[in-house]
Amino acid sequence: MAEQNFKLPDLDKTPADSGRTETSTGVPFLPVGSTTSTKEMAIAFGAVLVAAIIFFFVKNFVSKMLVSSQKKSPRTADMAGWSLFCVLLLAAIIAVLAILDSTRFLSLPYVIPIGLAMVVSLIMFFIALSKR
Repeated sequence: MAEQNFKLPDLDKTPADSGRTETSTGVPFLPVGSTTSTKEMAIAFGAVLVAAIIFFFVKNFVSKMLVSSQKKSPRTADMAGWSLFCVLLLAAIIAVLAILDSTRFLSLPYVIPIGLAMVVSLIMFFIALSKR
């Protein structure tokens, strides 16, 4: 039989040894010491590497297409291709960081430099497209 003197803890008191904190809405935060495993980081690096290889082929295709059909100079087309490569690669890096741990990697120290580099690459891409 069950014990008769069993008492449930009070609802408004949380035990001191619980490893998580709760917000006012009752949604628990992730533990402060959450880390990304080495396996996850290796998979993310591999995904970025595969994306970089794919984007390199896209860069070459765009450069050749700009020279042949748009009659751009090869130097301008190459600048547009590399700018597009940078924009796509930085977007892939942000996506991988968001998938790994969005609470830690999508903070301002990570997003601001990547975002600024992306904006500069995008501006360079449009400048290259507007040149002859």
